[in-house]
Amino acid sequence: MTIMKCREGNLCYLQSGGPTEVINSSFLGLYQTYKEKLPKSKFYVSRFGIAGLLSGELEDISKKKLPSLLVRPGAYFGSLRKRLTDDVDSAEAKSIIATLKKYQIKFLFLNGGNDSMDSAYKIGLYLKASDYQCQIAGIPKTIDNDLANTDHTPGFASAAKFIANAVIGINIDDHSYDKGRINIVEAMGRDCGYLAASSYLANKKKFGPDYIYVPEVAFDVKDAINKAEATYKKTGHCLMVVSEGIRDKDGVFIASIQQKDSFGHTQMGGVGLYLANLINQDGIKTRAIELSLMQRSGSFVSCKRDIDEAKGVGRNALLKMLKGKDQFMVSIKRVSNKPYKIIYDDCPLKGVAEIAISLPKKFISKSKDNITPSFMDYALPLIQGEEPDTFADGLLNV
Repeated sequence: MTIMKCREGNLCYLQSGGPTEVINSSFLGLYQTYKEKLPKSKFYVSRFGIAGLLSGELEDISKKKLPSLLVRPGAYFGSLRKRLTDDVDSAEAKSIIATLKKYQIKFLFLNGGNDSMDSAYKIGLYLKASDYQCQIAGIPKTIDNDLANTDHTPGFASAAKFIANAVIGINIDDHSYDKGRINIVEAMGRDCGYLAASSYLANKKKFGPDYIYVPEVAFDVKDAINKAEATYKKTGHCLMVVSEGIRDKDGVFIASIQQKDSFGHTQMGGVGLYLANLINQDGIKTRAIELSLMQRSGSFVSCKRDIDEAKGVGRNALLKMLKGKDQFMVSIKRVSNKPYKIIYDDCPLKGVAEIAISLPKKFISKSKDNITPSFMDYALPLIQGEEPDTFADGLLNV
């Protein structure tokens, strides 16, 4: 990252990629810090991600009355998945620089995952080529928990909390019957198994899955089905959690819809139903449960620690800029586990742009069909606390 001389100027913020339950909390952390530190400056948002910067239309929200956003899911200011070009002389590059100049933006914030950090890094290149002085920072966000150079990512803990509690509920429901069925829960995670792994936390209440399969290890359909059916025949119950991105030994997805997004990523979904149909053919009652968008929008299962840390990365993005830092992403460093304590650090955008990390091998069982107890020590501290103002009139306080 580079160090720039601090100065006053207008701010611009945008949300990018898939939303999380706490992405708006990061905005709140940034916005509240702006009001405290730069009250004379204007605060603009680029609606629908990078689209506003490209169109030249930013919205001034400096004095706008905003709704309660603390537990609001989705990207309140709109999001977009778009790959920016590397060409600093392109029409895209010129449009973005022109917009920044038009609104006299001196502090630019992109709130997103590794693809968003790639966009931030490229805008940094555009700025350097144009010789326009503007600091840029990445505010981390993703439920996949696959960003490099950070202990964890805001958004993951809330999704993990939802998944773990959903699994507890599903498992208890199935045990209402002497003989239930094989339940296959599909979690998000095209390349990374953190979300499926979070179902292991249900073991804290003795209702964890029998099997957990993640993309980091090869998936054998026949072997997995044989294990599930054997467990069911022995106990009358079986719960399997699978990442949507599980692959066979040749790296081929077990199931996908064969479409790609603008960054070239395969669109996932349907592996749970695929496996359930195979087991149903063996005459065993099976249900596929795809948690889908609920994993990132289920803020009714609020996670106060995640909310607080999401606000923290937003706040520290501006604080670090005011100390002169540029072209960086705010990161979280875990100082201790008992008691749980973190500090807000930072790393160069180039060190996180389009880099996706995997679930560490230490968290995957030797049998490759479950998660190790060490994951409990890592993830359980992250999901603590509930936001007291989650509901109003029995409904989400949005």
